[in-house]
Amino acid sequence: MNRREFLVRTGTCLAGASLMPLMTGCSGEVRRQFSLPSERQFLGDSLSDDEILILHLASLAPSGHNAQPWTITVHEPHRFIIGSDRDRWLPAVDPDNRELLLSIGAFLENLITAAGYYGYRVSYKVIARDPKDTRLLDVRLEKSQRQEYPLERITSRRTVRSSYLTEELSPEDRNYLKAFTKYVRYFPVGSREADLIAGATMEANRKQAYRDAAQEELADWIRWSDRDARKFRTGLTPAGMEIHGLANWYVRHFYSVQTVMKESFRQTTLDMIAQRVTGGAGWIAISSDDSQTASLIETGRRFEKMFLGVRERMIALYPMTQALEEEPWRFQISQELGMKMPVQFILKVGYVDSYPLPVSLRMPITWFIYGGKNT
Repeated sequence: MNRREFLVRTGTCLAGASLMPLMTGCSGEVRRQFSLPSERQFLGDSLSDDEILILHLASLAPSGHNAQPWTITVHEPHRFIIGSDRDRWLPAVDPDNRELLLSIGAFLENLITAAGYYGYRVSYKVIARDPKDTRLLDVRLEKSQRQEYPLERITSRRTVRSSYLTEELSPEDRNYLKAFTKYVRYFPVGSREADLIAGATMEANRKQAYRDAAQEELADWIRWSDRDARKFRTGLTPAGMEIHGLANWYVRHFYSVQTVMKESFRQTTLDMIAQRVTGGAGWIAISSDDSQTASLIETGRRFEKMFLGVRERMIALYPMTQALEEEPWRFQISQELGMKMPVQFILKVGYVDSYPLPVSLRMPITWFIYGGKNT
């Protein structure tokens, strides 16, 4: 193992060491605090304060490579179109925009939940004729009775990639999942299905790591430097990938797009994945009625609703979708798992001792909205 590989694989922060004064911090650029006045000055009167807050909370939804593909076009007060930005599509790993539509569904679920908290009822209509359409949903907000909801579920939601405990989910937590029983299946570690998912995930990651188009796309969405993180406010940071301490500082200063294409990086990534597919409580597979646009959006909503409730149970989730992106598994996995409907999510699941704060970057609303003063 060379020095660079050692630094990546060890995430210990050298508190008090002589190197610390030279560092800019052990995590680098992370999510910035939301500022309503800052957003307001660029949006003019196109949105109310409530709508700005609702759209900010909606934008905390997860997305592939943290690309944040959503756009908002304001048509009139309390009415807008949710769409997607072609520049934030992922054609190498998501050529049919399947995962994009799931992300839009998660965005919509956050929006509906936040709107209820601020006293609005949401109605929406799917207007996309094709997954490649950039105009997806016509959304309207109407004043209604306020719905109590702990918004910290949205603001603190986070993907956790490592440090899973090995114990199974409790009966109470399995019962929580049963609210989604038609679409959600839990496969505990040691089951035939869990072993199958782990093997398929490992092989799909290996295939993807050596498929240059997929690796190049990944490289384009990693924000190694703090400068790029501030510039784009999208993508994967070392902190979000759970690279800690001295290793975090090192990769932020010395890694680049070219690094991701090297053999050593690909192999180190696979070694890390091999560790992550083991342990934990097992796997969750989420299916949909079909793979049409409306069904994918609704599946994204169900996924996010489940995701928002797991932190308080100390349950971590890690979407590992590679087996749904690579042949032959994407055509076979549903049948192999005994699920009659198409699988749209594969998630690592397990308990954690402590839940880290969310660090994934987020764009300001003014970067994905059209119809404000900045357009």
